[in-house]
Amino acid sequence: MVTYRDYQTKMINAVLHDWKQHASVMLTAATGAGKTVVFLGLLDNLLSEFPQRRCLIIAHRKELIDQPIERMEKFWPAMHKICGVVMADRNDVDKQIIVATIQTLNGNGRLESIMEHGPIDYVITDEAHHAVADSYKNVYERLLTANPNLRHLGVTATPIRADAIGLAEVYEKESAHFGIKELVRLGFLAPPRWLAIQTGISLSGVTKSGSGADRDYSSKSLANVFETDNCFELVAESHKKYANGRSAICFTASVEGAYKLAEEFNAQGIAAAAADGTTPKTERAGILERFRRGELQVICNVALWTEGLDLPEISCVHMVRPTQSDSYYMQCIGRGLRLFPGKEDALILDYAPLETRNIVMLGDVLGLEVRKEAYISDVEEGEVAAGFTYDGGDVQWITGNPMEIISRQLDYLNQSPWRWQRPAKNAWLVLGLGEGTDGIERTLAMSPPAEKMQMWAVWKEKSEIPGRQSWAQAKLYATGTFEELSDRGDELAHQHGQLALAKKKQAWRNRPPSDKQIKYADRQGINTGSMSMGDVADALTYKLTMDALRRGGANV
Repeated sequence: MVTYRDYQTKMINAVLHDWKQHASVMLTAATGAGKTVVFLGLLDNLLSEFPQRRCLIIAHRKELIDQPIERMEKFWPAMHKICGVVMADRNDVDKQIIVATIQTLNGNGRLESIMEHGPIDYVITDEAHHAVADSYKNVYERLLTANPNLRHLGVTATPIRADAIGLAEVYEKESAHFGIKELVRLGFLAPPRWLAIQTGISLSGVTKSGSGADRDYSSKSLANVFETDNCFELVAESHKKYANGRSAICFTASVEGAYKLAEEFNAQGIAAAAADGTTPKTERAGILERFRRGELQVICNVALWTEGLDLPEISCVHMVRPTQSDSYYMQCIGRGLRLFPGKEDALILDYAPLETRNIVMLGDVLGLEVRKEAYISDVEEGEVAAGFTYDGGDVQWITGNPMEIISRQLDYLNQSPWRWQRPAKNAWLVLGLGEGTDGIERTLAMSPPAEKMQMWAVWKEKSEIPGRQSWAQAKLYATGTFEELSDRGDELAHQHGQLALAKKKQAWRNRPPSDKQIKYADRQGINTGSMSMGDVADALTYKLTMDALRRGGANV
């Protein structure tokens, strides 16, 4: 019998509620939130009311197929009896609950064989950030053609894709969002601690691939400069110095680098192994089992274990590859955040190139305003360039002995992916959310730093009279501490925000401003000068928000 956490019950109820109006919804929950338990609990709820209905659970890797099967066997034996697998040589197409890989469903008439035994009523997509791929959309369209009343749920820890708003092509609404910050504060994820280890390696000649927000360092080019004997020696030595005795996972730039790093760990007396996508599944399973038994202290990979890995024993993550991708970074560090008996925290070690502020590290993902003085200048290779913790108040950047990071908590209160603006130290914080699906354009504003602060909601509805200007209205929304208002702001942003406008990193922001933008900014008294399109958008949002706050009676 499974016991649900409060937030898991809320997620199940949110989907049941939203499915009454929307055919396709998604849930966002950080790694360790128990997404599998949530969607199986949802399914158990549905089948108790509609016992003849069928469900298809879709994943893209074997590890993600095994998890729901194992959970059903342990907690929902009745569902396990009516469950089957469609993958490789398994073809349980007549089962009421089917777990299948997306690759199998797109080949050899497997999906048609499933539907010959009755239409699918519910489809659940694990790691739903993949759902906009053609292979997934093709399956959804065929299922929907067979059953126009199909209900679809996607679950993911990283809803932000390269195209930012791409998931809106598949999902009509995000029913619930429980991120890392919320789960750490609720006590369901291990508090992380963070250190940046200086490598002395420059990325100046490293090429990039991809486009937009998904543009990142080319793995091959990155490996050429980052995967050196000296760097790997530094990683193993750092593990002994800061993470001695911890079970760890390492992420590298290349497959070859993963194996070389494992060799270095073994050479320094730390039992380690590596695997990649070509490693036989039985061998991969053996490596993980040895890790669980404590025979291995470190496992190394590139991107094999960024998703679907259930190893709560991991209490240290080595990021031995710089990245510019928020979502990739969050997937990697999420491997270390699950709770485990005796585990007090999760140590994140970033191996920083000379250009530290050009890459994503924990402070960036959390939305922290990183100060130059927070980074220690002129540190030697292998020394700590920066680190921060949270002790129940403000962010505490470490000074002096970096070992203090081991015993203090990291600030997750500000881990917002949204683009809050503050043009001056004691100015208002402003976040433009864009126009919601209800036609209302929203902006949030928080008063200057103080023990008690205000959050104002600023909104603007389209005028019903063509050609008439509609004025933004400002209203006091909440009063509280910065931490309390940050939570409220994140909730509103996830509910109403357009990622393409409110997300920090968007390719459009670097383009030149449009003529329309420049003219409008000029009318507002803003000198665009050498501003980018994003800079002009920020300046306009801030100016118009301040005007609305004054009209609403705020003390601006």
